[in-house]
Amino acid sequence: MTGSALDEVREEAPEDGRAVPTGRLRTALAAETLVGSLGLYSVIPVLGPLLAARSPGSGTAIVGIGLFCYTASAGLSATLVARRLRRIAYAPGMVGSVLLSALAFGLLPFAGADWALCGLLVLAGFGVSAHFLYSRVLIAEVIRDDIGRNRVFSLLQIAVNGAAALGPFLANALYSPAEPHKLMGVVALCYAAAAVVMLPGLPRGVRPPETSGRWPVGRKVLRQVVTTPAIRRTVVVSVLGTFVYAQFYSAFAFYVAERFDSAALRSFLLAGPAFWIVLLQAGVTAVISRLMRGGTTPFAVLGGANLLFAGSMLTLGSGLEPAVGAILAVLVFSVAEMAFGPMVSTAYAGLPIGSTLEAFNLRQVCWSFGEALGALSGGALFVALHDQGRGWLYWQSLGAVTLTVTCLLLFLSRRTTPRAPACR
Repeated sequence: MTGSALDEVREEAPEDGRAVPTGRLRTALAAETLVGSLGLYSVIPVLGPLLAARSPGSGTAIVGIGLFCYTASAGLSATLVARRLRRIAYAPGMVGSVLLSALAFGLLPFAGADWALCGLLVLAGFGVSAHFLYSRVLIAEVIRDDIGRNRVFSLLQIAVNGAAALGPFLANALYSPAEPHKLMGVVALCYAAAAVVMLPGLPRGVRPPETSGRWPVGRKVLRQVVTTPAIRRTVVVSVLGTFVYAQFYSAFAFYVAERFDSAALRSFLLAGPAFWIVLLQAGVTAVISRLMRGGTTPFAVLGGANLLFAGSMLTLGSGLEPAVGAILAVLVFSVAEMAFGPMVSTAYAGLPIGSTLEAFNLRQVCWSFGEALGALSGGALFVALHDQGRGWLYWQSLGAVTLTVTCLLLFLSRRTTPRAPACR
């Protein structure tokens, strides 16, 4: 993407020729992410109870169906219509998607039928999905080096996790089954505020790049995944990492609920990653930036994160006293997430794929695939083994497989890829 419109959102390039975003763009995206995520993480903790209260005649069925509608839509809906979205410029597309989520969440308490509840959740998820796709592609187009991209993605991760730490408190303070409109009105206002703070930092008249075909991920790119080792390894390492990442919100959440009676300890363990990310993400990003200046590739960072994920799983199955093992596992998992989360977007943005829009479509497909399989495994296989008193076997097996596959990928990468030149 070139032209004067895009140049307006770039600073004057440093001597090494790298283009970095202006402070206004960076600040706008960070502020919008914080405010919008506060709305999202205020509704997520009570979405199930809200659906059950709005449709008491449907029992638990509407809860499962509604959560599926939102999760599936938020994960993949924008990717499926990416070719149509690229016809809309970044500014109206990003602002419109946020306002769509505001409208859908705000109307949720007034829906009088199950189909209306599910329809609004699909719309809310689509707004979230479209905004995510637009914003990541914009960052990848504006910033041309991996270190700069990773810094911005890390900043957004801090904002998301700050909101994730505050959201449940807002939900508990405002939500009432009898008056859900109070909380949902605040959620809608959060999304509307996100649109306002974001708009001044967005480029005008600039659209996402073209894709190679009619499908979100065209045959040309799929052929590259199969035939290009660098792309293939990135796909495998990211899907594996996402699979293990999903254990925290499935198997680990179940384990904590079943194993610990203390509500304070349960809350501490489940909120731990968000807390540590807000506190330590900047430091971890600085370390990763230094490593990348020395020639470390995004793929190597993802591999290192996967090794930490494996260590977290092995800690849970190590036979340590449960509270000690769980706390140590959360600490290791948190560091892994600090490296993995921003670097997934950084790695896909740098793949040798002609269209960054298509590269992020591939990212979304891989992330959703890994996360869905991970949640299925954590919610089915782990529960089955846990009920037999063999939950430790799940943790150890998952950790061993992750460790083995990641080490193999890193070994193959060192054999076939020349060392990247240092970024100066």
